[in-house]
Amino acid sequence: MPGRKKEKIINKVLRESLPILLLTVLGEAFAGSILGKMESAILLVPGVFVLIPAILDLRGDVGASFGSRMSSMLHIGLIPPKFKKSSLLLNNIAGSFSLSFSFSAFFGILAHFLCLVFHLPSAGITRLTLIGLMSGIISSLFMVPLTLFLSIFTFRRGIDPDNVISPAIAVFGDAVAMSAIFLSTILIRKWPIPDMGIYIVLLLIAKESFPSRYKFYKIFAESSPIILICGFLGIFSGLFLHYHESSFSSAPYLLVLVPQIIALGGSIGSIAGMRFTSSLYIGRFKPFQWNNYVSKNLFSAILLSFAIFIPVALVSYLSARILSIGNPNFLFILLITAITLIPLSIAVSIISYFLACGSMKAHLDPSNVVVPLITSIGDVSGVFLFLSLLHLFKI
Repeated sequence: MPGRKKEKIINKVLRESLPILLLTVLGEAFAGSILGKMESAILLVPGVFVLIPAILDLRGDVGASFGSRMSSMLHIGLIPPKFKKSSLLLNNIAGSFSLSFSFSAFFGILAHFLCLVFHLPSAGITRLTLIGLMSGIISSLFMVPLTLFLSIFTFRRGIDPDNVISPAIAVFGDAVAMSAIFLSTILIRKWPIPDMGIYIVLLLIAKESFPSRYKFYKIFAESSPIILICGFLGIFSGLFLHYHESSFSSAPYLLVLVPQIIALGGSIGSIAGMRFTSSLYIGRFKPFQWNNYVSKNLFSAILLSFAIFIPVALVSYLSARILSIGNPNFLFILLITAITLIPLSIAVSIISYFLACGSMKAHLDPSNVVVPLITSIGDVSGVFLFLSLLHLFKI
């Protein structure tokens, strides 16, 4: 019986997660293709490269955290699996929007000052702030409703939302976020820039427009320190990308791989993290008490990483070839993908277990802690590992 149960859990994770992870590969190929074609816009608006990992990271932090809260509430019966308005649901939606708007603008400001500190070119605080804010708004208007729909729809169909939400957000989220950054960069270049005070006033008006009965401040307050930590990690990985931008001049096709590596390691770790979060609430294991259920979920993450790296390499190669981005080398792409994605996915899945247990012990909601942190750790580690390998191979 234990062996059959183990097989059932692993099969369920693979059956429900692998198809959406394969779709993630296509979504990230589109995002990577946009990045590969953004080179001229990046050069014309310096500092945007610093913003890219932070905005992609924020998309995952806010969206997957919202999805994790939805999944946990559905599992323990706090909300019904129906598209029905309630104060609890609206608090979570408002919390997600407020985090996205606030921190996307803040990261634009931070990107500018870090460019100054590290003597890198910057388009200016106003332009970078507006690019961050606009891309955050555009992304959230698409992704928050989509996450809500997927959470309820999958739960009603007997599919565990923990297995699909994070990779589903990556499928659409990075493509939407990269498109939003690209569109925002083009618009900011062409539009006259009003005084920043106008935008601050508009944000305050938007904040005060929420009815007083919808109190989302707890979500905002508990999530903000985590988002801030994650944002700093994303910004510094962006600085690392910005500093090593010349590394891609001889092999620009590798830019197509950047969103893949950033997203998929974090997605696999987030699947494990969301499952651990829901399971702690349900009582399948207790904090820091390793059992067979924990082992099964980690083994599932290992299998997912091995199943996904070849499709990632193949789709990235074909995208670069079709879009004429450099002169792609499939064997090199395959090698880089394997030695980056597999160990990264395994490591962040193990870390997600400790984060879930630690946040529960600290009386914090793991939904607000685990997925954002594991997404950021996966993103930053992926960027550093990827660029370190390029340096090792003298690219």
